Amino acid sequence: MMLSKTADCLMLGVLLVVGSSSLAASELRVMKEDYGQFHYNTDLQSQAGAIDLEDETTQRVRQILDQVDVDYSIQMRTWPISYRRASERPGYGIFPLERQDDLENTFEFIGPLAEYQWVVYTRASSDREISSLDDLQGMRVGGYQNSPITEYLTERGVSVEELPYDALNLKKLTLGYIDAWVTYNANAESIARQAGYPMPRSAWVVKTVDVYLGINKESEAGLLMSLGEASQGF
Repeated sequence: MMLSKTADCLMLGVLLVVGSSSLAASELRVMKEDYGQFHYNTDLQSQAGAIDLEDETTQRVRQILDQVDVDYSIQMRTWPISYRRASERPGYGIFPLERQDDLENTFEFIGPLAEYQWVVYTRASSDREISSLDDLQGMRVGGYQNSPITEYLTERGVSVEELPYDALNLKKLTLGYIDAWVTYNANAESIARQAGYPMPRSAWVVKTVDVYLGINKESEAGLLMSLGEASQGF
């Protein structure tokens, strides 16, 4: 009798573990970069809650996730925090993420979601011509901390003043504290619209890239497969 009870307890323990694992696998936390849109707070505090304003890329992510049997949330953090969590934790994702060879072992790329441009912006009143990295030498250039664009420029010898919130770069540009701002076109348009600032002048399109939803590759295999299938319809 004691052996039977022991076996029953062991079986119950196994079922509880399996059940809790299945529950965890059905949850997905998706991180989105917080570039400090002015519509949240004028002091640009990071918003840890759910996003309350949807851009087109976020809407596309929701459309994909809504087709999959998964409980998900989309939250905002600064890019370094978002990237660290998504790259280290199964059941986490991040967007918008550019597809790069050194990330293939870390993320399953879902998409593409949209096409973004890397743009060098100047003040609307500026007529300065910029068509190469050499033209940026000697200029006060502002960029988003740890972003692919900022890293691309710094690796090629361009000095960039980095800030943890991209929205502050638009303010610095408008007030004349920097001469140029490097960012995604989607970021610039959204930030300028929400801040009520004049749209800066697009001086040079450095590069056009596809952006994706990146899911930690250690996440549940069935979830990764379902997300890949769901994205094919877009």
